[in-house]
Amino acid sequence: MASIKRLDLPFEIKSMGVSYYAPFVAILLGIIYVTFSSSPDVIRYTSIIVEFVVCPFATWWSMYLFYDYYEDQASEVLFSYPLSSFFHGIIRVTSFFIVFLIAFFIFLVTITIKHPDISLIDLSILYVPQTILYCYLGFTLMALSRNIIFPLLIIVAYIGMKYWTMGGKLFPIYNVMSFSVDMKIPDEIISLSTKNIIIGLILAIVGHLIMSKRKI
Repeated sequence: MASIKRLDLPFEIKSMGVSYYAPFVAILLGIIYVTFSSSPDVIRYTSIIVEFVVCPFATWWSMYLFYDYYEDQASEVLFSYPLSSFFHGIIRVTSFFIVFLIAFFIFLVTITIKHPDISLIDLSILYVPQTILYCYLGFTLMALSRNIIFPLLIIVAYIGMKYWTMGGKLFPIYNVMSFSVDMKIPDEIISLSTKNIIIGLILAIVGHLIMSKRKI
């Protein structure tokens, strides 16, 4: 019975503690800024908030879902239960990612309400592929390292360097971000968004293969 309970969604939320609410807090702060800011550069600042703060939080639950596994060394008990590693990994991660997307879309809708010249379709093409990549990047890094500090450091360092260089050649690693300060879609963004989705799906497969082989 204990192993069954550990697979329940309410237990997953409880096991993450207050850290579970971090993505919601980031999204809520973004909504508050968009709703009440009177800055003439509100759109540019909003694009930065979305791209460098909110989107990367898509990786948060992907990592913290497995934190309890490692801290309690519960993987042997969990994998003795007749459920596949596909369920333990991709299904759990994707379930929480859908919850994140629902909250994220509320944020995007808020942007379009406050700024009717910005299209929800444009925002979705710009930012949803980024969240897909971040989500499964966190999953893969966690499955690979079995330590939450390593993925966190990598993602924070990446975001920090990309923000500092704004995609310049000083840090010549793949740009997840679009750097679209007006939140519009230039032609090259379609290609970038497609790449982000493909890379995200590849990372999901890689993370699954690591879990299947190593049993966490």
